[in-house]
Amino acid sequence: MRKITDLYETRWRTIRNRDKYGTLISESEEEYEIQRKVRIVESGPRFGHFFVDYIVFRLLVYGLFYIFGTKFIDNNVSELSLMSQRIIAILYSGLFFGLMYSLYYFLFEYFLQKTPGKYLTQTIVIDEYGNKPTFQQILLRSLIRIIPFEWFSCFDERGWHDSWTDTYVVPVKELVELKKLMEIDAKGTEL
Repeated sequence: MRKITDLYETRWRTIRNRDKYGTLISESEEEYEIQRKVRIVESGPRFGHFFVDYIVFRLLVYGLFYIFGTKFIDNNVSELSLMSQRIIAILYSGLFFGLMYSLYYFLFEYFLQKTPGKYLTQTIVIDEYGNKPTFQQILLRSLIRIIPFEWFSCFDERGWHDSWTDTYVVPVKELVELKKLMEIDAKGTEL
């Protein structure tokens, strides 16, 4: 099976020449193949994904922290000094947020191939063969997201979490086109 970056598409071009008076005359059309560029999601919609997912994530985390976090703090207040309580709260919340942030992306992308933000823009996460990414790819994608300033990498063509894991975020329509091209390519190589 070919990678989605190794697919070609057929195009037509018109061959024109000038007559003795300098007028362009269409003489013929010819078919040619060109390597097809994968139409990945641009930085604008990616920022939209980030914004929507961040809001959904924060709501989920605050809900979980409200349910479980207050029990942890309430049970241990009398035993710890105020400074210790602050240090534990900072470590607990930072560790908790980082792990939950990775878990949020992992669960949505592993089971659904999209997060709530990607649902809104009708985009999907795929691997370099146009399939669902593997467990390892999704896990690594999710962990890379907690690198400080990683989200700035999405202003480039692909974010670190995409390029380091050989995954792509594409519109669902693009995935359908890629699958058609891969099917045509598979039929052509079988002959």
